[in-house]
Amino acid sequence: MLSKVLRLFTKDKQIKSTEVVESTALTAKELPQILDKTGIGLIVLDSNDCITQINSVASLDLNIPKNYEGSKLVEVFNNSEIINLIKSAKLDTSTEEEIFGVEPGNKSFLVNATFDSDSSETTLVFIDITRIKKLENIRKDFIANLSHELRTPVAVIRANSESLVDGALDDKEIAQKFSNAILKNSEKLSYLLEDILNLSTIESGEYNLELAENGVSDIFKNSINSVISNNPDLKIINNISSDVEVICDVKALSQVIDNLIENSVKYGISKECNEIIINMKDQGSKVRFEIEDHGQGIPADQRERVFERFFRIQNNNTSLKEGTGLGLSIVKNLVNLMGGSVGNEKAYPRGTIFWFTLNKKN
Repeated sequence: MLSKVLRLFTKDKQIKSTEVVESTALTAKELPQILDKTGIGLIVLDSNDCITQINSVASLDLNIPKNYEGSKLVEVFNNSEIINLIKSAKLDTSTEEEIFGVEPGNKSFLVNATFDSDSSETTLVFIDITRIKKLENIRKDFIANLSHELRTPVAVIRANSESLVDGALDDKEIAQKFSNAILKNSEKLSYLLEDILNLSTIESGEYNLELAENGVSDIFKNSINSVISNNPDLKIINNISSDVEVICDVKALSQVIDNLIENSVKYGISKECNEIIINMKDQGSKVRFEIEDHGQGIPADQRERVFERFFRIQNNNTSLKEGTGLGLSIVKNLVNLMGGSVGNEKAYPRGTIFWFTLNKKN
């Protein structure tokens, strides 16, 4: 049985073939210890499907105490998919399957079950693929969301271009209307691609930060002036002290502030209230910066998700807002790279406070 387990890992490239050759003299006691170091779970069952051996990884991942050796597996770990896998292995000698939603922790595993007809033992090998599946789901969601975001502007550009080609150019008023639609949606695509490239650069670790102690007052003022130039009726109360300094990258911090203020303008401004308040709080080794609006606010169950790529708050008003859906995700990544944290909370009596912290010089 030991040699079969070793061959399994050679096939799956968990252990190099040279290591297998050197390990053929391993005892049944030494193998679980080696698998523990590689993060791989191992359970060996006898002819009655009672646990004869379980290593620490399997014990922890499946919440089966080691003192349960001798107990039937079905009595201490009642997972129908695993039980069916064991039955299949006894018919086909060896079988493998991905098992999802295993408690505790709702984990996912690649499980290989091998039956040894000579000893009537069944060996179960568990490889935790929870993180791999999570990354795969993130990739799928990203592609699906990106396709959705691209579909509308591309369709508008195509439809209006076809109309112009088909004769709308002869009517100056209609041609102007179609041309404006093409320009507007081209700009939307441009912003989307720019944000995607920014986020990709940040998440890949290729974003070069120049962290240093910098004053932030002027950075806030520049962002505020830029926003107000496009929204002259907007009122922004700036309570940032002129002498406050933090460890940051000036370019990255400017992008963070721009995105947070623009987000507040987009979702937190209404006819009833066109005011945004910017505050700061000294927290000892850190400074907390707050951008407060008095809009509709964010439902409690969606607060953490607003920093996800392409996530949009689920209500009728926000679904109509334009944007790439990547701004807050970029904010979170940049603040984290600068050593800070970011979040949001309910404002009083209504609205949202987006906050982020940055370190002061030691």
